[in-house]
Amino acid sequence: MDCMTKNFVTCTLGDQLIDLLPKFINTQVNMLPVVDENNRLIGIITKNKVFSLLATRPSFDITIEEFYISNPKFLRPTNTIEETRSVLLKHKIGHAPVVNDEMKPIGVISTQELLHSYNLVYNQLTSIIDFAYDAIILVNNKAEVTMVNKNFTDLFYISSKDIMNKSTTEVLPELDIENVIKNGVTINNTPQIINGQQCIISIIPISENGVTNSAICKLAFRGLKHLQEAVTKVKKLEKQVSAYKDEIYSRKGTKYTLYDIAGESDAIQKIKNEANLAAKSMSTVLITGESGTGKELFAQGIHAASSQMGPFIEVNCAAIPHELLESEFFGYSGGAFTGAKTGGMKGKFELAQNGTIFLDEIGDMSLPLQSKILRVLQEKEFQPLGSSKTIHLNTKIIAATNQNLEKLISEGKFREDLYYRINIMSLKIPPLRERIEDLPEIINEIINRLNQEGFYIRGVTHSALTKLMRYSWPGNVRELQNTLERAANISKGDYIDEEDIASLPGNLEGKSIPSHHNSFTYKERINFKEKEMIISALKETNGNKTKASKLLGISRPWFYKKMKQYKLDL
Repeated sequence: MDCMTKNFVTCTLGDQLIDLLPKFINTQVNMLPVVDENNRLIGIITKNKVFSLLATRPSFDITIEEFYISNPKFLRPTNTIEETRSVLLKHKIGHAPVVNDEMKPIGVISTQELLHSYNLVYNQLTSIIDFAYDAIILVNNKAEVTMVNKNFTDLFYISSKDIMNKSTTEVLPELDIENVIKNGVTINNTPQIINGQQCIISIIPISENGVTNSAICKLAFRGLKHLQEAVTKVKKLEKQVSAYKDEIYSRKGTKYTLYDIAGESDAIQKIKNEANLAAKSMSTVLITGESGTGKELFAQGIHAASSQMGPFIEVNCAAIPHELLESEFFGYSGGAFTGAKTGGMKGKFELAQNGTIFLDEIGDMSLPLQSKILRVLQEKEFQPLGSSKTIHLNTKIIAATNQNLEKLISEGKFREDLYYRINIMSLKIPPLRERIEDLPEIINEIINRLNQEGFYIRGVTHSALTKLMRYSWPGNVRELQNTLERAANISKGDYIDEEDIASLPGNLEGKSIPSHHNSFTYKERINFKEKEMIISALKETNGNKTKASKLLGISRPWFYKKMKQYKLDL
């Protein structure tokens, strides 16, 4: 059975609801096989059931024993697609485990997997998608409709003959399916209003030999209230995860781990794996990549994954005045020079002892300092200025640059021997335009961070997402973050919509969007007046924040941010 997914996990009767959440998230399946102590199938539990329980049960600590489905229907790896279709239709189920002769699960099959093979069994699948709970449409590589179910035609108030064999670019432009086919990017669970109906859109490209030849579009528009209640509870769990991340930060001085770097593309997964390997030794690491690609995040992630228990010390080689570079790196003893602090000062290398020093923008380091840094890397020791004391170094060295160091070497601006010394482990971070399939996940991560800063944004709409995906992002993730933050400031609703992106300065189809930072004259006076107006609006609306934001003529996300800024009770 070639169309089954082998990326699945199992659970046991002793598992609690809280145990199942990461399993569903990590495997992207809608059903988990339940096994006994010998790993034999005894039942299943569905994602919908778990979400329903999360929305209605007060505790995550209850086990699944009384909620799982015993004696489930299952399939064998020898079953044909036609036999599989018959089982799913006969028992009116959308998914089933696949077991071997010992009744041990070896895979999971669903209608989605069958749909991925629809070109081979086109006629047989018609009845399956008609049975599907959601609205489903299938298109070929030209975005022309090849199959549609009744739920879809009902949602759009059209008949199948009106859209069959026609391009969705013409008849259903709001879905923007052609963009998914062009980029091969999966769209998962993005909101959109269609014909006055709140929908969740997912579009899955289907590839053969690396070429996208068709796509499936699914629109969920039923049961979204219960789903939102479950998501609210899941967000509470995210706060618990955040507490663990704060503990890592307090211990090792890093805000991010490699796990926090968003993206599942082959390009970013390769770099994450290499970074994880780089964390396991004391060898120096050189991180290269364009500005805004996240070189510092990888440096922090490597430190967090390493055995170094000391702090993470960052040095921007381009930001330190030339005359202070040596003292900043190596420190000095008291009286080392005129103006030196009494008792001296520890340098960055000494502060990073037993930890990691991150030399950012190392390509801007002067040649004389390069010689001194090279000696430290070779000898693993140094002396503070004006001191005879030798400090033996136990520090991991990570360097980063957005410049071409080999070109600088040919121009005589960078030492070749230093280059080879720092380039033991090399990581080249791909630009965002080369991993555009990661954009939806990166957007979600950025929105989560914005919400932690006081915004209230639930996501981006499908139309906004497709517009963002058409842009080449020369400023990479940093530019995307600036774009979303500005959009969050001007958004009038809970979701960033296409109009919020369109209102940004610059052309998303062309030039880069610059980051704008507001400055205020008589700032303290303005802030006082702003706070006074917010308090007045809240009093007038009896504490109703939505009405207060409308009264002031500002968006709700901006209103929440201002309340947090002025420490008003949320």
